Amino acid sequence: MPSQPNTLALNDVDLPPIYHAADTSSLAAQSHFLTAVSSRLWAIVAAGAFGLATWKCGAAPTDWAGVGAAICFFAAVIVEIYLLRDRPERTWYEGRAAAESVKTLSWRYSVGGEPFSLGTHSAIETEKLFLKQLISVMDVLRELNISPPSSAGSQISEPMRRLRSASLEERKRAYETNRVAEQQQWYQRKANWNAKRARFWSLMMLVTELFGVAAAVFKAVGSLEGDLLIFAGVIVTAITAWLQTKQHRTLATAYAVTTIELASVRTKIEWQTNENDWARFVNDAEEAFSREHTLWKASRGVESI
Repeated sequence: MPSQPNTLALNDVDLPPIYHAADTSSLAAQSHFLTAVSSRLWAIVAAGAFGLATWKCGAAPTDWAGVGAAICFFAAVIVEIYLLRDRPERTWYEGRAAAESVKTLSWRYSVGGEPFSLGTHSAIETEKLFLKQLISVMDVLRELNISPPSSAGSQISEPMRRLRSASLEERKRAYETNRVAEQQQWYQRKANWNAKRARFWSLMMLVTELFGVAAAVFKAVGSLEGDLLIFAGVIVTAITAWLQTKQHRTLATAYAVTTIELASVRTKIEWQTNENDWARFVNDAEEAFSREHTLWKASRGVESI
């Protein structure tokens, strides 16, 4: 589509309050979960490090290195209790799914995609249908630890109504710029970032394993006690657990594929010449977004909304 000035836009700030509540809660829960997991793994590694040493003061029999290891293990237990009790990952996953569901509904409504096609229902009936679609999302949020919305505005904002009343060409430009292109750039950035992190942690794993091989050789010839070898195993286990949590390699591949798919979606936008074709096209495009997020949730063992 030729580059034209876009007088209409729909940004995240223009989305319904329910979106902002779910998005904020998901981001906060993600931060809490990843911080807790990394803290637990660091505590376990630190306990292993304390196990390498003996630290006594004077003639006292107390081995303070053992005390340090005990404190680290106790900290790991406390964090594990927090994760089991509060389950921040659930708020992260379900909150993210709720936010994405609201986002796709908002875009469908704003640009006239199915089931909110222009000309099929009155404005009030269409708005009632949109609000009805939000009910299932709100039902999910009631079961989570959700932050209050950042705004108290209407679920159907003025920018959403303004974009819906625009011409087909204006809606097509807004959809390409603010929805498809923005998502494409986001997936591209995330694909590159996850690919870099996957390489970094793979390198760390390789270095640690080589260290373990060296420790094993020295132990075999009687030049090394077993504690250092065990510590190498602890580090490998911690890195493996972190990689399973972050799934950098899986996400890098999935996001790269989605970036390529969205390039095809952008190409097809200019082909839509009437409201019926446009409504079906938006539905297919939004299904692609939803499919990617469903796969993201499935990779973490979470059922879809």
